[in-house]
Amino acid sequence: MSKTKSKPDWPNIFKHQKESGLSISDFCSINKISTSSFYLRKQKFAAKNSFVEATVIRHVSEQVTKISSERQVITLATHAGDLSFPESISSDFLVSVIKGLL
Repeated sequence: MSKTKSKPDWPNIFKHQKESGLSISDFCSINKISTSSFYLRKQKFAAKNSFVEATVIRHVSEQVTKISSERQVITLATHAGDLSFPESISSDFLVSVIKGLL
């Protein structure tokens, strides 16, 4: 009766190599695997398995604000009362008004 060799579980081998912290050549040497076979199988596995695992680092909820077509107004609340300016006012003018209030 001939003894059949079982097929290596390459995805599991790749996982063990990564988890071992060993270089591929050291891992292959210890486990009696040809480095060329390891790289060839890894390349074929990667080509067949193009799924990329993504990790969510931060979840940001998206909030949509309704924008009206009305002209926007810049309002400054001061001790003398509220001052309103059209959105088209220059920033230099607005800065000079603020400085004048101080």
